[in-house]
Amino acid sequence: MQAISIDVTCPDPATAHEIADALLGQNLAACCRIGAPIESRFHWNGAIERSVEVPLAIKTRAELFDRVADVVRELHPYEMPAILGTPLRADAATLRWIADACIASP
Repeated sequence: MQAISIDVTCPDPATAHEIADALLGQNLAACCRIGAPIESRFHWNGAIERSVEVPLAIKTRAELFDRVADVVRELHPYEMPAILGTPLRADAATLRWIADACIASP
């Protein structure tokens, strides 16, 4: 089983909490970490924008990436939220925990 971390920035803590609760409730995530607000700077519609955002990191199985992304897009208010998956290297116990917690079917 390959584990991944999916990173998403949210406009506020309430959005991050709603997405995290939905993913955990559907057994699509083993853990969701909601960070302190950060300042993001990015290109959007031909301009450089700035925004205060809340980082959300989601630990899950790689084969659930598309399902997780679907939930994020459904609940996220941004026109195009960035949904970035990174493979995780973890010990056997952590991988087993993620596999056991993420019991949703791909």
